[in-house]
Amino acid sequence: MSTFRVAVVDAFGSAYGHVDAFGAVGGEVVQVRSTPELPVGVDPVDHRRFTRTLVHDGDPDALAARLAELRPVAVLAGRETGVELADTLSEKLGLPTNGTALSEARRDKYLQIEALRARGVPAMRQLRTGDEAELRSWHAQLGGTAVVKPLRGYWGDGVSFCDTPEESVAALRRLRGRGTILGEPIHQVVAQEYLVGAEYVLNTVSSEGAHQLTDAWRTDRISANGVRDLVVAQVLLRPDDPPVAELAGYGRRVLDALGIRHGAAHLEIKLTPDGPRLVEAGARMSGLPYYTRHAVGEGQLEWIVDAYVRPERFRARAGRGYRRRHAFAWAALVAPAAGRLVRYRALDRIRDLESFRDLTVHVRPGDPIGPTTYDRGYPATLTLEHRVDAVLDRDLNTVRQLDGDGMYEIE
Repeated sequence: MSTFRVAVVDAFGSAYGHVDAFGAVGGEVVQVRSTPELPVGVDPVDHRRFTRTLVHDGDPDALAARLAELRPVAVLAGRETGVELADTLSEKLGLPTNGTALSEARRDKYLQIEALRARGVPAMRQLRTGDEAELRSWHAQLGGTAVVKPLRGYWGDGVSFCDTPEESVAALRRLRGRGTILGEPIHQVVAQEYLVGAEYVLNTVSSEGAHQLTDAWRTDRISANGVRDLVVAQVLLRPDDPPVAELAGYGRRVLDALGIRHGAAHLEIKLTPDGPRLVEAGARMSGLPYYTRHAVGEGQLEWIVDAYVRPERFRARAGRGYRRRHAFAWAALVAPAAGRLVRYRALDRIRDLESFRDLTVHVRPGDPIGPTTYDRGYPATLTLEHRVDAVLDRDLNTVRQLDGDGMYEIE
């Protein structure tokens, strides 16, 4: 088995899985860090498993020259922070690339939706502004609820659901005063109409413009801690479940509009009364590949390997629906208050659920705890699986009944 190299920009968190995925077919991974400082919220990785680590110091030409010496066969983004640099490097090195022409639209929430609209893909109403009077007037004309968020947000941080123009203006003021979770200043925000409908996640991998749906999920949400649509579970769908075909067709149009011809993508789509509408897209893999591999047999990581180093295998298999082995879901607990966690009162009852698979506790007794308001604030997460969908759905509902004020002893 001959050895080859791929470069992954910001191979942290779930993206660290590229090391094993490419290693399984004789590949080595070069870690490219998009900034000298580690990105916010990264999980520890074993840097010894990268064949080399390169750090971007602000000069993409110099970085591309250093990377060219290692002769990678591909450059791809690991995390959201790596999308634009991966586009730049792959383009400079003449490798399979999504290119830089639409690179900013793959990161900027406002430009994403405008790219769809420019190519005739149905999209939500929105406004980009840093002017309070303009935002107030737009929301008044919109009527109903607006969603105000950073242009380059991450993990759902900084998202506000605003029922009145004054609430939208207050959200703008808060965001200008704090910046993004990645440390970027905020001068403008995007305000978007609140889309009514069930939300779904589609994960895909593309090769030379051919798109493969690797897994699709239904998203369950609640209103809690001042957040209207807080994600509390995602349930893996069968490819023949009723909404999947319609969502996948719309998703392919989104990928084409955003110029995603190569690599992974993560699409969040609402199925509204007027049809599918994109909430936002990420031109990188999702955080669910290990769950998908367990429940399906393969996920984005395996398809990414084929897309970049075994394209003939990708083409031979592309277009087939995945096969779900059993009902599968992940779920999260939602902390209601701030303080010091003394104990959880009902974790054993969760572990006793018929479909229970595993539980990861992120906030332990004795640790400080705060009310959960975004994706990185869950005190604990768990997975469920069962051969019968109804059993899994029942247990998901039971988790919600057990979670709440009564779950936590906080002082």
